Amino acid sequence: MLEEKDICCSGKAKKIILSCAGGSNVGQISNSIMIELDKKGVGNAFCLAGIGGDLSGFIESARSADLIVIDGCPVGCAKKVLERHGIRPSDYYIVTELGIEKNHNFDRLKEETEAVLSKFL
Repeated sequence: MLEEKDICCSGKAKKIILSCAGGSNVGQISNSIMIELDKKGVGNAFCLAGIGGDLSGFIESARSADLIVIDGCPVGCAKKVLERHGIRPSDYYIVTELGIEKNHNFDRLKEETEAVLSKFL
């Protein structure tokens, strides 16, 4: 079993990408964008839950990196998790502000993700 010290990054990462993964289309789109940006070498996908769970290694890794944070909607859950620890993102995006309406329809995730992803690249 991996220990917290084995999971978190050491030193300064080029970029850490954190996203909402909420129970709506835009939450899932946020998470998909994080994965795609990681695949394209923009930065490293990282565990927001580790920060929200107050795990010190995750918090320190986030503090020592440039952060790209992607929230699904203006509620801003990802950003609020970071604020609890005095962490500010370098770059911050909200999917609903990029042209996708929040709903609970998961049938168009692929198309909606592609539409938003094009605005990141």
